[in-house]
Amino acid sequence: MTTMQKIVTFLAAIMVAFTAFLIWPQKDQSEGFGDAETPDPNETASTDATPDDSPESEPVEPEPFELTLIHTNDTHTVMDNIARRASLIEEIRGASTHHLLLSAGDVTSWEIGRKAQDSLANAVFMNHLDYDGMVLGNHEFDLGEGVVDHGPLSTYVKNAAHPVLGANVDFSQDQFLEPYADYSYTDAPVDGRINKGFVQTVGDEQIGIFGITHYKEVVTVPGDVSFADYTEAAKQAVAHFESIGIDKIVALTHIGVGHDRTLAKEVAGIDVIIGGHSHVTTNPPNHIGDTLVVQTGEYDTNLGELNVVFDEAGKIVDHSGKLHPTKNAEIHPDTARVQELFDEATALGIISYEDFIGHVIKAGELDTYEAFIK
Repeated sequence: MTTMQKIVTFLAAIMVAFTAFLIWPQKDQSEGFGDAETPDPNETASTDATPDDSPESEPVEPEPFELTLIHTNDTHTVMDNIARRASLIEEIRGASTHHLLLSAGDVTSWEIGRKAQDSLANAVFMNHLDYDGMVLGNHEFDLGEGVVDHGPLSTYVKNAAHPVLGANVDFSQDQFLEPYADYSYTDAPVDGRINKGFVQTVGDEQIGIFGITHYKEVVTVPGDVSFADYTEAAKQAVAHFESIGIDKIVALTHIGVGHDRTLAKEVAGIDVIIGGHSHVTTNPPNHIGDTLVVQTGEYDTNLGELNVVFDEAGKIVDHSGKLHPTKNAEIHPDTARVQELFDEATALGIISYEDFIGHVIKAGELDTYEAFIK
């Protein structure tokens, strides 16, 4: 090998060694010197914190709301079992925490000559049984003998100590009934008024209740009173209650069970329909979609009891219903005596609420009367 070849070979070896040095993997200069490794900003830092050993509190499930609806319809001033009805009502109230007592109308008789007395009788007894509300039935519009002012209805309304309902009824052209009309859904009902509906607070819950009366063709003497379509009126009532956050809604109707079923199908949001006019019994309650439909029959034969359970969204998740024959109930002695006092007053021709109270006082039995109304 010549000297030149040796020089070239030597330089080539140096170049190979230098190239190898450049491409050889380099160690992290901090490795082995105890310095902390710089954390990757994209990595989640682990923690050595001791986990909390205290038990986590379980979420509190909302309690279901149970409501008992005590109901009557088409009693038509049949007073034979009024004392027994009172006893049954108190028994059911005593067995339930939350309850309402409601009438689906036709509390009056169709015997024209008895209208004024009948209206007073119903005002007296329904007040003292502490009804929470009623809807007007077609026979509430019957006229008294020889009067043209819906006298019996006026007598009842002005003496009623509970809301009287008619969401689809217009009294604006009736000079005798218009003074009693209040076209509102009130949360503060005033005695002696007719409302579209009202809000009843039961326990911590609010219940929306509205009333629907039969269309004009079957109202005995409508006079200047007019009636709107009941389906549209019901939709407006439900929309009102839902707009103020109420999701438990009861319709009191006097349109007949067939129309009740139509109402349940066509108007969403009604939980319970307590009906009248058909004089039929629904035992067990009819279940139409999400709506329960009930009636008790006629002439105070039965007292209805419907127990419903609402979930937190206001949907009925359970229910049970029964009809209590009034003739099987025991008679409370104070109730029986008040009925006798009223019969005496009727025989004397007393047709005003105030005069009836005066008769009780004159008879020296105010204590008996007050014991009944408590």
